[in-house]
Amino acid sequence: MKKGLLGSTALIGAAALIAGVAGAAEAPTWKLTGNANFQFYWVDQDASGTGAATWVDGTWSVGTKMGTSDTGSHKRLWGLGMYETGAAGVQEHDWYFGVDEAELQLNVSGTADNGLNYGFKIEINALTTDSKVADEVRLQLSGGWGTLQLGDEDGAEDIMNYGGENLMGATGGFDGDQDDYLFRAGGGVGHVSQESWTTDDGTEFFHVDSADDDAPMKLAAPSYASIAGDTSDRTKISYFSPRFSGFQVGASITPTPNNGDDFKADGDWENHIGLGANYDNSFGDLRIRASAVYSMRTNTAKYFDDGTSYDLYADVGAFSVGGIVGWGPFSLGANYTDNGDSAQPLVWDSVAEGYATAPIETSYWNVAASFETGPMYFSVGYFASTLEFGPFDDSTYEHLALTADYTVAPGLSAYAEINMISDELLGGGISDVWVGGYPASLAESYYNLSSSNDTTSLVVGMNISF
Repeated sequence: MKKGLLGSTALIGAAALIAGVAGAAEAPTWKLTGNANFQFYWVDQDASGTGAATWVDGTWSVGTKMGTSDTGSHKRLWGLGMYETGAAGVQEHDWYFGVDEAELQLNVSGTADNGLNYGFKIEINALTTDSKVADEVRLQLSGGWGTLQLGDEDGAEDIMNYGGENLMGATGGFDGDQDDYLFRAGGGVGHVSQESWTTDDGTEFFHVDSADDDAPMKLAAPSYASIAGDTSDRTKISYFSPRFSGFQVGASITPTPNNGDDFKADGDWENHIGLGANYDNSFGDLRIRASAVYSMRTNTAKYFDDGTSYDLYADVGAFSVGGIVGWGPFSLGANYTDNGDSAQPLVWDSVAEGYATAPIETSYWNVAASFETGPMYFSVGYFASTLEFGPFDDSTYEHLALTADYTVAPGLSAYAEINMISDELLGGGISDVWVGGYPASLAESYYNLSSSNDTTSLVVGMNISF
């Protein structure tokens, strides 16, 4: 089915190039646009947890949690990672300045004699902290048969998806700049035990170990509205059909995670397919948008043990459905995404005594509303995600955001947003979890595990665009 879809796309594109629609040719013209902003942040985080485990008189002690050791049994009750405010590596200063966005975009477009529209886009990064010059570079061909995009651009699994995130203003609310300041928990987890394990008779409860140190478990719930496997700006080919009575379909194929011509190594996955279908139509003041997208890819990284090969990560298979209803200046949007166990790492299950995909599944949903009047735009949105992990309580992430935008003059806008975030790892009260296998000082970034973090932030900014 995949070959048929892509083959049809190629045939349609070839036919348009050869036949097309007769018309006057137009030489390519170009348009340069760009924007830059400046933002003020005020951030208050309340991260609970401790940073070290100690052994005193036959007892492991970690903060208020404690375990005992006798006759060869160990009780693993370790809450690790998030230090108290003021400890090494944790945000303590409560206000900041930032330039989060600065870019130039060059668009070139022309028309051939046969009516084929063609052009390219280059999105140039301009931040002083950017590590690469261009963010998106792609060619585009279009006509009555649809649109073909070739290059480094977002895929159908992202472009065609609707949800509350599309309505959020300012920096994006729950889909905005929180990764600039939010100290998260749950990364780099190598070993997890649900209750205890006994060395003298071999009795074990839930106990898993990462098969490879370079592929640890991540036990935090998703913090962004991004479907598993989202290829972002990886090099790809995408096709989008014309709209018929509001309906449109699209598909993308991304061979490897590498951009450009860096294909000397395939990376850890290959052949990502993004599929989408959406609807966008208006009936007077009523506008209805709805979407369904699917993301899938094959993960190729292998783990070898005693001459046997195992898949180091699970394949990706995730879906997302959403929609937006607008009536005049009011809009309401929502989205639900189920990632399943997409791309979860391989672990050793000590109970089953075998390798298996980590028992981790993630999902999220969001809802948002917006109102526009004159130069003002307001939005409020809520995002909630869940990570289910074996017999533990769920990890959860909740984000409530309120935004306001004001157009001061053409090309000049001011905005503000308030974010209230609750981030809980494994129910917010970690027990029986440890990192790295040994008690140690956890000032290193690798040890990033904690029970909970409540965050409030205010972001005020100004943007100039042309």
